Amino acid sequence: MKKKYFCVISNDDGITAAGLKAVYEALEPLADILVSAPDTQRSGASHSISCDRSIRVKKVRYGSGQAYSVSGTPADCAKLALLTFAKRKPDLFISGVNHGPNIEQFVLYSGTVGAAAEAAILGVPALAFSIDEYAPENFVAAVQYIRKIALKVLQGGIRIKKHTLLNVNFPDTRNGTVKGVKIMPKGFYEYAEKYIKKSGGKNGTSYYWHIIGKKTIRKTHLTDADAVSGGFITITPLDFDLNDDEARVKLKPGVFMV
Repeated sequence: MKKKYFCVISNDDGITAAGLKAVYEALEPLADILVSAPDTQRSGASHSISCDRSIRVKKVRYGSGQAYSVSGTPADCAKLALLTFAKRKPDLFISGVNHGPNIEQFVLYSGTVGAAAEAAILGVPALAFSIDEYAPENFVAAVQYIRKIALKVLQGGIRIKKHTLLNVNFPDTRNGTVKGVKIMPKGFYEYAEKYIKKSGGKNGTSYYWHIIGKKTIRKTHLTDADAVSGGFITITPLDFDLNDDEARVKLKPGVFMV
């Protein structure tokens, strides 16, 4: 028997990731679920799509139903699910739970956010979930909040503006419990980044590895990163309309004339 709601879920950590199973567990009592996720790890894929190769799709067992294991990017997974696999328009699209936070400028690189952004662009209410642990031991607290937030959206208690998604980050709870929920802006440049050069290969080839240093810790919660570090769940609306209306009004055509 069909349930009242219909949800699509995806991620960028791959179809076997524990975070995706947590989302499935949270939604299973509430909705019919379509799973469309990468067949392997695709972190950092951002909003990229496969333009120069075909995308392999395989149906696999998942929970009490079937899922689509996709060789493409997270955005490919979202587009295929919403434009091809789904037989009716979903009430909600959820991406995650990502193993590791998606905060500050790193939302631009996130495949988790990329999948949710594609759903938002296609007019489906979207949520992206991440946790501030790269090897989470469990998702017990996350499942409870995912279910609560999803139900609020499904029942209309939370209305998400068109082309906007809610980016939700859970704190590392290994040293304590969740302190609460904060609505926070996305921060910028809280990490020290660099590239490490490894020994060169044959024919003069060099190898570089991207390294992310420690993030700045502030007691005053100014951004999503601050609040997550402080033990709070953060919710940040992200608008993918991308137009800067204020700048467009201020710009004068004559300035660009030669």
